[in-house]
This record gives sequence, structure tokens and C-alpha cells, in this order.
Amino acid sequence: MDRFDRRIGRRARGFGLVLCFLLAAACGADATVDARGVLYEVRPPGGAEPSYLLGTIHSEDKRVVELPAPVRGAFDASPGIALEVVPDAAAIIKSMVTMTYTDGRSLRDVLPEDLYRETAAALGELGMPEEAFKDFKPWAVVTLLSVPASETGEFMDMMHYRSAVAQHKRLEGLESIEEQLAVFDDLDESDQVGLLRETLASRDQRPVMFEELVGAYLSRDLDALLRLSERYLQDGDPRLASLFREAAIDSRNRRMAERMVPLLDQGGWFIAIGALHLPAADGVLARLRQRGYAVSAVY
Repeated sequence: MDRFDRRIGRRARGFGLVLCFLLAAACGADATVDARGVLYEVRPPGGAEPSYLLGTIHSEDKRVVELPAPVRGAFDASPGIALEVVPDAAAIIKSMVTMTYTDGRSLRDVLPEDLYRETAAALGELGMPEEAFKDFKPWAVVTLLSVPASETGEFMDMMHYRSAVAQHKRLEGLESIEEQLAVFDDLDESDQVGLLRETLASRDQRPVMFEELVGAYLSRDLDALLRLSERYLQDGDPRLASLFREAAIDSRNRRMAERMVPLLDQGGWFIAIGALHLPAADGVLARLRQRGYAVSAVY
């Protein structure tokens, strides 16, 4: 991986992960019929070839990115790959621009002095000098502090993207980068600052949290992922959780399920989205079944 890619990995990783792991408590943690499984076969009612739907975790943990045989087989056999967002150069550049102020302000102008000092110290521990983050918006800092420090940039989504390009597969995005970034970028500035305070306050819990989340994912336990997310987020601002429910979870479930339909009706697609978008009564799996698709766990 070249130096540009590593820099991009540090800055742009984690958007989907923050949406799922910071905000998944808004989904609730009700038990679901799809309690276990991360790879699903989806058969359209029209009789086309089946497609595969994978729930992902946005991580570069070796235990995650070393795909099990059923997942690797489904990926290799599929001529088309669909991701939440196609992380090509244009999307990455757009994300980096959106993360920063372009109106002459800086992060220091927006944050109270005590919060700025705390933020600078936390980012300094990640090896980021002030020059590297001085123009970031508060929500962009949240994405940096909410995930483990990146070592390779080869998190799961990027790995799928690179493999699809290398194998000359057709690539589609279920969302635009603008739609995904809007979940944070449309927040009032005061809410961004509040979210940053919460993130800094819970930062010491992150290593344990991620180990438990990765463990639940490797066990393919969707119910456990939901419970863990709720447990770690239950002390957060309930107003923010409610605000994000529609923007980050419900509306994205509807949008992604709707945009999968033409691909599923073609057949032969491998679709990868965050695992916490799959379960629950308003999750993607339930929405596809309501449309008449036969959905069954493969792995």
C-alpha cells in the first residue's frame, strides 16, 4: 500500500463503523429471527440466480479480514459486488473535503478551549500533530477517536473493494458518499461538539468494546452485537440517539434495501453492508422478506 493510501486509511476509515457502533443503540436490541449468521443467500421471487448478502464489521483485525471459506467462495463466484459506498479516489477526496472547514474557521474556533486541549491531547496520542487536524469539523474528530488506530488501512470494506477491482468485477454503491457523510455533516454544530465530548469521555472503554464486538462478530451473533452496542451507548445523550435513529439507521435500511432490489432481481451479486443493518424488524433482512425474497443464512 502506498503512502497516500495509508494516509487515506487513517483519515477516511470508520464512517460506516461509527454509524453502526456509535449509533446502533438507536436500533434497539430486540431479539431477532436472524440471531446468528453474517452471510445470507437471497433468492428473488422471479427465479433469477441467488445473490449473497454479507454483514460486515469495519475493522482491519486479522481475524476479520481473513475471510472464511463460505464468504470467500460467495465473493469469488459473484460477477458483481455492491458495497455501502464505493471507496474510490473520488469518494475519498470528497470525504476528506467534507471533514474539514472551508469557510475560514478552524477546530479551535469552534470548540471551547478546555475541549480543544483535551481533543488535541487525544489526537496527539494517535500521532497526529495539530497541523493535521486543525481544520477538522468536530464530527470528523469523532470518527478518528471512535475506532482503533489504523495500522494498515486494509479494513474489511476496502479489502472487498480492492479484491473486486483486481478481479475486474462490476462495482456498485448502495449509497453516495454525500448521503453517508450527511448523517454527521448535517448535525448542528452544538450536537457535533456534544458527540465529541461523549466520545472523549468514553475513549478508555474502546479497546474492551472493540474486542467484545469483534468476538461477537466472529461468533456470527447478531443479537450479541446489538446488545453490546446498547450496553456501551446507554449512557449517551438520548436526544442524540433519537435524532440519529432515522438518519443513521432507519432511513439507511430503507434506502439500501430499496437499492438492492434491481441487483437482486438480476441475480449473482455479492452485497456487503454493516452487520447491524441486517437484523431486527426494520432491518434489511426483514425488508427483503417483506418484498418476497427468500432469505436464508449460509454462514
